[in-house]
Amino acid sequence: MTELNDHYSQHLNYNQLIQQVADSFPEGPTCFDLAPLDQLHIGGIKASKQLLEHIKPYSHPRVLDVGAGLGGLLRLAASEQEIDGVALDFTHAFSQLNQALNLLSGSECISVVSGDAQLLPFASDYFDCVIFQHSLLNIPKPSEALKEALRVLKPGGRIVCHEVIKGQNPEAIEFPVPWAARAELSFLHCAQDIRRQIESAGFEISSCDDWTEQALMWRARQTGKEQSGQARSGLSPAAVLGNQFATMGKNVHQALQNGAIGIIELSAQKPQSR
Repeated sequence: MTELNDHYSQHLNYNQLIQQVADSFPEGPTCFDLAPLDQLHIGGIKASKQLLEHIKPYSHPRVLDVGAGLGGLLRLAASEQEIDGVALDFTHAFSQLNQALNLLSGSECISVVSGDAQLLPFASDYFDCVIFQHSLLNIPKPSEALKEALRVLKPGGRIVCHEVIKGQNPEAIEFPVPWAARAELSFLHCAQDIRRQIESAGFEISSCDDWTEQALMWRARQTGKEQSGQARSGLSPAAVLGNQFATMGKNVHQALQNGAIGIIELSAQKPQSR
């Protein structure tokens, strides 16, 4: 996992990035201000808002974001409803930046933890909702992470996944992509396999939707913005992913077009009896 950690942390300049955010937004950044840094998944902030509809029925929920990155998902959640949020990521440099961005944006209701999704450092039956957003693709044994998610959820609690999956033409993917510099670091599964592993962990699936078409349209718009040099207040995904980000974006666009990858949103519940 050291190579994976290096993939995400090698381009980060903590002091420079935090100073840039502070200087650009002296009154504190909004979720939309930070989106070029902390909404790097396919679909961006619009996909996050749609994903968060699954926690709206809960009143002041405890929410765990597994593979939180720089924490944009929970900051967006906290801007829309009262939550007790915990952002967990394997890359400690991400967790450090996440904490600093929480302070700058006034998101005190979110705790940040560095840890392993396959061995969660939390008590059983604790959370109302566990979210995986482009996280399973970096986990060698997703079945272990899913079992841990079941353990820390309260009976009746919900798991929500927004994940990249193998498409009909998986061998056509080219690297690097945002989640992996080379194939050995990418752990994609087909939709059927993800469903099987979630059910084997003990969950009851309530919905599974294909978001590939929407993702392709979003990626096409992003490609146009990147080629025209558009950037929000100078913030760019390249500050997180490095100078290869343009190539990564092009490869993702191509992979969506040629069926190498797809995108799903899945929701499942922990049975009340467990």
